[in-house]
Parts: sequence; structure tokens; C-alpha cells
Amino acid sequence: MEGQDFRPDPDALLKEVEREDIRKGRLKIFLGYAPGVGKTYAMLQDAHVFKNRGIDVVAGFVETHGRAETDALLAGMEVIPAKTSDYRGIVLKEMDMDAILARKPSVVLVDELAHTNIEGSRHPKRYQDIEELLENGIDVHTTVNIQHFESMNDSVARITGVRMQETLPDTFFDRADEVQVIDVPWEELNQRLKEGKVYVPRQALHAIDNFFQRGNLFALRELMLTLVARKMDSDLINYMRAKAIPGPWPASEKIVVCVGTSPYAKQLIRKAYSIAKDTHALWYAVYVLPTGFKEPTGSDKAYLTDALNLAEELGAKIITLSGNDIADEILHFARENNITRIVIGKPLRSMLAEFVKGSPVTKLLYARSEFELHMISPTTEAKEKAASLPPPGQRSFNPSHYLWTALMVIAATALNALLEQVIDPFSLVFLYLIPIITAALLFGIWPSVFASFLSLLIFDFFFTQPRLSFSMHDSREIIHILVFLFTAIIVGQLVKVVKRQNLALQLRLERVTMIEEMSKDFLTLPPLEQLVEGLANLSQETMGTLAFLRTTILNDISTLTVKYIQQVVCAPCFVLFKEKRGELMVWAKSDPAVEISTNDMAVANWSVTHGAIAGAGTDTLPSISFFYFPIKTQEETIGVIGIRYDYKNLLPEQRRILGTISNLTSLAATRWVKT
Repeated sequence: MEGQDFRPDPDALLKEVEREDIRKGRLKIFLGYAPGVGKTYAMLQDAHVFKNRGIDVVAGFVETHGRAETDALLAGMEVIPAKTSDYRGIVLKEMDMDAILARKPSVVLVDELAHTNIEGSRHPKRYQDIEELLENGIDVHTTVNIQHFESMNDSVARITGVRMQETLPDTFFDRADEVQVIDVPWEELNQRLKEGKVYVPRQALHAIDNFFQRGNLFALRELMLTLVARKMDSDLINYMRAKAIPGPWPASEKIVVCVGTSPYAKQLIRKAYSIAKDTHALWYAVYVLPTGFKEPTGSDKAYLTDALNLAEELGAKIITLSGNDIADEILHFARENNITRIVIGKPLRSMLAEFVKGSPVTKLLYARSEFELHMISPTTEAKEKAASLPPPGQRSFNPSHYLWTALMVIAATALNALLEQVIDPFSLVFLYLIPIITAALLFGIWPSVFASFLSLLIFDFFFTQPRLSFSMHDSREIIHILVFLFTAIIVGQLVKVVKRQNLALQLRLERVTMIEEMSKDFLTLPPLEQLVEGLANLSQETMGTLAFLRTTILNDISTLTVKYIQQVVCAPCFVLFKEKRGELMVWAKSDPAVEISTNDMAVANWSVTHGAIAGAGTDTLPSISFFYFPIKTQEETIGVIGIRYDYKNLLPEQRRILGTISNLTSLAATRWVKT
């Protein structure tokens, strides 16, 4: 990474260009954490400032709720009359989009961003109206509370006990050019409630006893500030990538902890969490998969999954990287994401081993960068060290590997003895590269190094002058032998690298092929629209054919899903889909003998209702033998995948693939489930 040529990121550059595109309107959001904090009042005050500068500002739709101070500010503004509509005997007012587009002001004020328009309106939601105004080059100033953003919905429901029905996607917030936080202390908001400036007195008393409790408002304020900080951080990273600024810029604290298959990984996680908590930092737990990675097993897998699960519980974002050089991958991630601190464990090997094998820690220590490096010394008990050792059958030293290597060197020696009469003796030494390369391919680097030294000694003893001794009188022979030794070791290392790269490529290809095959299998199923088109005008009796086809195709989809899950997790599994009345039905099992108890179905129903993972190895009902992975569409959860496995023992890569399988299943099944 030294001397890296930093270049602008094309995607980030495109975002900056779009942000500066004068043909589109600019979006300003006045963001609050509760009703009554003064969002509309602040928006109107800001509008008067624009008006005094000579900028054309109009009120497209502003709700004052009868507040005298807000009414006074609105009185001095040009107001686009609202469009009235009769909805079930009630006269409702909506923003007049056509009138605003015809007027085409420079800035339009639009209150209540999350509002749902009445049926038959131009767009279902008000934020979609605003998108059209922006596309027509009109700047929009709008107001919204934190609880109306989709990503905050679950958190707000847990805090307040109230789930917002009117929500809008966070992507709309992300595209805002400016966000103004409207924040007032809890005491002031409480006083405004009592004075009737937010609700009428009777409603105000009810609100104070429920939604407007002190703890609720403190939590909502923190959510608001977190959302704004996240947007500012995203904008900063996009700007740095677009301008090719290597960073990090110390605008906010961001921490990376490097996790490995070690009994000390959880200690690093706890230390990183402590640092992140003290500095109020966003933090990541990063695991680098070396090239040629095979999924760890036994204690290694337990250490890794335990550490990553702990990191997730403590609020870290789990990141898996892949590459030959662990330090390079960490440095690249740190520079790309504006990381300010890196937490890594102190090496436990001797200085000689560190010098021979190299260490990511050493490279990070001497890397040219602006972030802090925290090196943590392990304090785990000695017995845990012993537990970290692999069982004898899995240790790197295997006598049979060295025995086979010695036999290959002896075979090469016998061949050299036959060829000695017709080939220059100095050339015979290079035939020993055959057992050296073969040992590297079959057994790894150390048998290859063993083959190098054994070949050197045998060649010196049998084929150099004086024969049958380990002495050499000819300086040319000494040079040849030394060149051979270094060449052999380097060749063995290169073979090792190529072998690992091939294994890594093979692993990636297998996973890509699996997803590709699953996609093709689903695409071969007939689409619902094609079948309905042929049956729409036929009799009711014929429509029963569609129900039969639905059963057949959902069964095919479920069977395919089970098939590909088995390739990721070799454990009993099944697929459930919702029926029209809402109950879950089993559509496919990996084994007919798999039994699904009443408790299992209860947890599956919970997973579908909440759209969240539950069961074994999760935080929800972990005593159940299965864990449940929801099959979700954008609107709802249509089914669930059950797997008899401990969720916390899944590697991040396995979780991602299961998520991909779930998404593909959802795409294939959603129309059929709802038929």
C-alpha cells in the first residue's frame, strides 16, 4: 500500500456530480424528534430569510395546526391553494402539484414529508410528490420526525410502544442536500405541551402520560442525532473518494478490530468495544480470509464465530475481507472507510518466527498512515492456549509427508545416476526441482524446504568432487549449489501461493456457480402472469387448474431451496410458506423423517410475524433445536426457512449465502404465495 496511487472513485464522483447538478432541485429537510419541537416554525423563518434575499419562495402545503406564532409567519408568504377532495363524505386537502409546477417557484415549502395521499392522488406518498418537484428543478424545504423513517420504525416501536404507520425509505433522507436538526430541550417541549402549543389541553395530558415521557424523548433525540451523524459520515466518505483524498480525516471516531481464529479474539472484541464506547465511535469487526481459505473447523471455527457473535451483540458491524496480504486488506479498508483507530492482538510467536513468516502486525506498525494502532497483549489462561492447539491429526507436522518427500528425492537421485553419463553433472541438480515442486503441491511449504536441503546434501555427496563426501573444492560447484538452494525455496513458495490462489478461485467459483444454478432453476419455472392470461376467460372449474399449478410450483421452489441450503449447511432443514388464511404450511423437507413440533411452529410463526431470525443460537427463543430464517419481500414476510443448526456457529460467509438463497426464493415464490 506504500506509495499507492489514489484515484477518484467513479461511483462517488458520480454522486458528487449529481449533487452539484443545477438542473435538479435541492432538498432541505427540517428534522425533529417529536411533534411540537418547531420544525414548521423553523422552516417558515428560513423561508423569510430567502424571501428577503429576493428568492422566489412559496408555501406549497404548510400545516400550522392553529399555532398563532406559526400562522403569523405563514401570513407573509405566498400560499399555493390546496386541492380539496371528497373522501367517503369527508372533505380533505392535498397539495396541488399541477399548480406548483405551473407556478414553478425557486423554492417550495412542503410540510409533513411522511404524509400518505388520499386514494386517486397523483402519487401514493407525499415524498413521491417532492421527488417530482425536485426532478423539475424546484428546491423543496420539508419537515419530518425521526420516527417516520423506515430503518427507525422497529426501534421507535420498542421505545414508545407506538408503531408508525406512515413511513418513508431512508434512501430519500440520504439524497437530502441539507439537513437542519430542530432540537429543543425536553423541559421546554414539556412546557409547550402544557401550554397547549402542541395539542389541545386534553390531548396534551394524554400525550405527556404516554408518548412524551422523558425517557422516550431522550431516546428519540439520540436516534435523531445518530441518523444525522450517519448521513454526514456517508457524505464525507463519498466526498473523499470522489476527490481521491486518502484519509483518514478525524471528523469522527471509527474503529476497526482485527479478528482471527484465536482464543484471544473475544478479548480484542471487548477491548475494541470499550474504546468505541469511551469515544462514542462507530466500530467494525473485520476478519480477513486468506487466499485459498477453507472454512475453519473445530476449535478454530468456535473461536471465530464466538468472537463475531460477541461483536454483533455489542453493536459492531461485521466485515469479511479476502486477500493474500492481511495487512494490506486492513489498510485498504481503513483508508476507504475513514477509520481512525485499528485494534489488533500482539503476536505470540517468537521474534525469529515473526522474521521468517512475517506478521500483519509488523506491516501495520510501519505502514504510512494517520490512524492510531492499539496493540493488545493476550491475558487468556494458559489452559486456553493448550485448547487452541489442533488435535494431533490436524497439526502441520505429518511424518508420512516427509517420508514420501524423501522417497521422491531418492527417486530423483536414481534418475540422475542413470543420466550422469549423458548429461552435464552441473545440470543434474535441477532435476531435484521435480520432487521439490511436487512436495510443495502435495504437502505444503515445509516438506518442500526439507526436499531442498535433502537434495542439496545428496547431490553434494554423490555428484560433486570429491565424491562420497560433503566437501567441495570447485568454487563453481559451491555457487551452483547455493543458487539451486535459493531457487528451490523460492519455487516452493511460488507453488504454494499458486496452489492457494487456485483453491480460493475454486471456492469462489463453486459459490457463484451455486447461486447461478439456483437462479436458472427458478427462471425455468413458468411465471404466474403467463398462466393467468391463458386461464382468465375460462370457467371456474378450469381455474382449479391454476390452484394445482400453484401447489406444484411452490413445491418445486421449496425443494430447490432445500437442495441449495444443504450445500451451505449440511443439516436437516425445511421450508414453510404462508397460506391465504395466514397459517404456515410445510412445503419441503430435506428428510421426510424431520419432525416439526408445536413449539417449532410457534417460533416459525414469530419469525414470520416479526420478519426476524429466531431459534437456536439467536437472541430469541434459543432453546429451540431449529433456527428460522425469514423469506421476505419488500412488503411482508411470506415464509420461513428452518435449519437444525446453531445460528451463532455459522460463519459470516454462510450467513450471507443463506440470505441470498432466501432472497432468490422470495423473488420466485412471492406471486405464487399470494395467489
